[in-house]
Amino acid sequence: MKQKIGTVLDENTARRLKERSVQERRPMSEIITDALSNYMHGGRNAVLRLAAVERLCSRPFRLSNRQLVALNHEDYFDQ
Repeated sequence: MKQKIGTVLDENTARRLKERSVQERRPMSEIITDALSNYMHGGRNAVLRLAAVERLCSRPFRLSNRQLVALNHEDYFDQ
């Protein structure tokens, strides 16, 4: 069940939301719902990512910049 809420957005954010709505041919409410859902679920992921970065940075490793770029590329483009 959906619930109507009211909020105030700054002019720039409201304009960008309307533009995105037109571009994607989606209702603004759907875009806002997706954004809030991602935000609400992202909290746990953000904590896990921070912990992973801390573990990675707390130990010395011997990878060149080229190797790091290659690994990063694999993570994002070779899925």
